[in-house]
Amino acid sequence: MADPKVAAHEQRETITIDVEYPDHAARTESPEFAANKRTLVQKLDTPCACCGGREHREVHHFVIEWAEWENADPAKVLQWCHRLDVYGYAAQLGDKPIASPDDIRNLVVICAKCHRGAGTGIHLVPFPNWISQVVARDGVIVLKPTGGAAAR
Repeated sequence: MADPKVAAHEQRETITIDVEYPDHAARTESPEFAANKRTLVQKLDTPCACCGGREHREVHHFVIEWAEWENADPAKVLQWCHRLDVYGYAAQLGDKPIASPDDIRNLVVICAKCHRGAGTGIHLVPFPNWISQVVARDGVIVLKPTGGAAAR
């Protein structure tokens, strides 16, 4: 016998995350990041990996955040880049070591709303909820913007 269905419902969650960032240089756009961003956004015209849009595209450090690079084991980052090979660059570059978080294998194109939007952005919601929105059927809303300029 099949399990009974639970009716669609909204569940509001308040999450507090305490992230300990290591000492790191002030953020600047490295030449490597700029070149990879140009490749992904301008040369390849890559749409947002979440919603497919082409407006307000940004590039997100996907496997390891830029500020966390000093805490990362590059070999483990490479393993995860192979597991989450969004554009095929990990397969193409094989086991070539990753020397910085700006490596193209660690980058994904995301629009401003899906990147930093309140209630919708990968920086502001748990990954399982964010990816649920990415793979949702057309018209299904998993994440609702919660206000603020970035959510619009």
